[in-house]
Amino acid sequence: MTDHPLLTAVGLGPGDPELLTLKGLRAIQAAEVVFAPRGRDDAPSLALGIAAPWLDRQRQTIVEVTLPMVREAGQVRAAWRSAAETIAAALEGGRRGVYLLLGDPLLYGTIIYLRRELVALAPGLELRIIPGVTSFAAAAASGAVPLALAEERLAVLPASHEDDPTRLRRVLADFETVVLLKAGPALPRIVAALEETGLLEHALYAEHVGMPEELIVRDLRSLDLQRRPYLSLVIVRRGDRL
Repeated sequence: MTDHPLLTAVGLGPGDPELLTLKGLRAIQAAEVVFAPRGRDDAPSLALGIAAPWLDRQRQTIVEVTLPMVREAGQVRAAWRSAAETIAAALEGGRRGVYLLLGDPLLYGTIIYLRRELVALAPGLELRIIPGVTSFAAAAASGAVPLALAEERLAVLPASHEDDPTRLRRVLADFETVVLLKAGPALPRIVAALEETGLLEHALYAEHVGMPEELIVRDLRSLDLQRRPYLSLVIVRRGDRL
């Protein structure tokens, strides 16, 4: 054990266990406590499932923390505080822990919010961050879609929060490549904006990237727009027909 608690946030990548970095793998294997977020108490942790091949459940303590995917600020803050208390308590005595996240920790990752709580609760806790492959990088690789060339600009937006169709159309016009994450709930208005701007044939849709149920589609008209999962994205590349 170290003389002070250590928490390493590990980006697991989008879903394929083989996309975990060697540095992330070493951190997971060195940990005494493994923390994994889940959206509901009765739901399995996707991050834990991805990391499962690399865990030693006889040696390591596995702790799942519930962080509901809701917008209500009071409820979310209470969940962050509770998770931070659980983490701080489990690492007392200088234990080493890892916190598992899908994709990259600093791209819409929950560790960003948990860090604020941990700093207040456990000022002696050392936090390290190991980056991971993003879902849109993996989707672009699967579809052989360039994300940016030379002087081109790339925009990354959380689609489920983009409620203004005018702003979305403006972004599609201003950037050569646009990545719309968390696209499922917003897919009907995304498709409408793409049709209005003549970009529907320049879009690639992907869901559950890197997971067994991965789906990558170039014809967005073929999708049931009302039944797409939260873990989905759209890549729009202006000038290229995908």
